[in-house]
Amino acid sequence: MSRSKLIPSLLLGLLFLLILLASAPARLLLAILPAEQLILQGLSGSLWEGTASRVLVKSGSGWLHLGASSWSLSPLSLVVLAPRGEISSHWGRQTLNAVATLHSRNDIEFSDVDLLLDAALLQHYLPVGLVGDIAMQFEEITIRNQYPESATGRIVWQNGGWMSPQGSRQLGSYAVDVQPLASGGLAGEVISLAGDLQANGPIILDQENYSVDVQLSGSGLDDPQLRQALQLLAIPEGDTYRVRLKGSL
Repeated sequence: MSRSKLIPSLLLGLLFLLILLASAPARLLLAILPAEQLILQGLSGSLWEGTASRVLVKSGSGWLHLGASSWSLSPLSLVVLAPRGEISSHWGRQTLNAVATLHSRNDIEFSDVDLLLDAALLQHYLPVGLVGDIAMQFEEITIRNQYPESATGRIVWQNGGWMSPQGSRQLGSYAVDVQPLASGGLAGEVISLAGDLQANGPIILDQENYSVDVQLSGSGLDDPQLRQALQLLAIPEGDTYRVRLKGSL
C-alpha cells in the first residue's frame, strides 16, 4: 500500500476506534476493575459516565455496601493506562464522594475523599456497639493489596455513643488526624471535640495490623454502666481508663 493510501486508512481506523470507545457500554468496567475487590451490579450508561444500582467494596472485615453509585471517567486517563474518575454513592445516610485512580489491580489511589458512615460498622473490631456518624475527609488515600499504605486527612466521630442494656448513651464527639509514617503505615492522634468523656492517644495502622493506646477521662466515667462496659476493652488507671488494643483488620 502506498503512503498516500496508508495515511487515510490509518485515520479512518483511528476514527472507527474512537467511535467504538465513545459508545462503549458501562459493563466494560467489569473487565477493567478488580473483581476480587469490587462488585458492581445493575450497570447502565456508558464507560465514561454511568451508574450502578449496587456497589460493594472488599474490606478487611468483609464487603462494604456503597449502594447506588455513579461515575464520570476521564478518557485521557485511559491513554496513560491509569483510569481516573469521579465517583459518588449513597446507601441510606451513608454517602461517598471521591476521585479514584486505578494504577493496577492492586494499587488504587483516592483523592478529595468525603465519606459518611454509620459508627455501628465498627462492631467488627470492638466488643461494644457504637452509635453516631463517622465522617472522613481525606486529601489522599492509597490502597495497595487491599490495605491503606498512605493517607492524609481527618476522621470525626460525630454524636458518638454506645449501646447500653437500657439503650443508646451519649459520649461526645471525637477526631483522629491521620498522617503517613516515614517508616511505612499510618499514624493517627485521637482528640476530644465535645462531651463528658475525654479521649486522647495514638492509633497506628501498618498494613492489616493496628494498635490503639487511648486514655479515657472525664465525668462521663461516673456512669457505672459505662465503666462496666469498659472492662471489656480498657484497663483502669486511677480515675481514668486506658484502651490498649492490637489486632488485624
